[in-house]
Amino acid sequence: MIFIINKNANAYNTNNFLGRKNKTIFSVLILQLEKRIIEYFIGIGKTTVCKKIAFALEKKGSRFDGFYTEEVRDQRGSRIGFDIVRVKDPGNRLSLAKLTSTDAPNKSSPRYQVGNYHVFRDNFETIALPILDLDTDILLIDEIGKMELFSEDFKKKIMNIFFDSPKKAFVIGTIPQIHKTPQRHAELFEKLHADKGIKILKVTRGNRNDLPEEIIRYFS
Repeated sequence: MIFIINKNANAYNTNNFLGRKNKTIFSVLILQLEKRIIEYFIGIGKTTVCKKIAFALEKKGSRFDGFYTEEVRDQRGSRIGFDIVRVKDPGNRLSLAKLTSTDAPNKSSPRYQVGNYHVFRDNFETIALPILDLDTDILLIDEIGKMELFSEDFKKKIMNIFFDSPKKAFVIGTIPQIHKTPQRHAELFEKLHADKGIKILKVTRGNRNDLPEEIIRYFS
């Protein structure tokens, strides 16, 4: 999913896009990426949409930052892991997760595992946590998922951004479908889905390529 949080709608022309009459209302847009799109269109999923949005924001000269998760593949094209990458500095990246067969976890440290992937929580926190505190107009978060939520500090910051006193005018991020969320974090995702300021749209094969441009059109 991709979502946009609008804390101060007067700063952007989002009134028609979000279907709100009151421009000062706290608005959130969530765009849901169906699982079948990820399965059959490898490399053209939610992260691709986020990267296209970031590219367009850069061209517009917007004040933004954030991070995204990017697949790592071997020479045969098989996925062997994920990197966490800073949006404004793609060279600033660390390994988020690797297949346990390609990178055995350090037995002296806690083991964080999602499926066959060993998750490097410390690497994630090194990149992600400072970014969440930046003074930006637009913040990109890809993603809020099982791997990232091994970090309790990350979860606390996300809860603050969404439900307490967020400093950002807009937040663009990704979350899994509600039935794919980890049970121990169910409350977080239930709150996102239950919030009346949240609108959920499904990203389909037919609209995903045009979606980044459609979203960017309302940051003017």
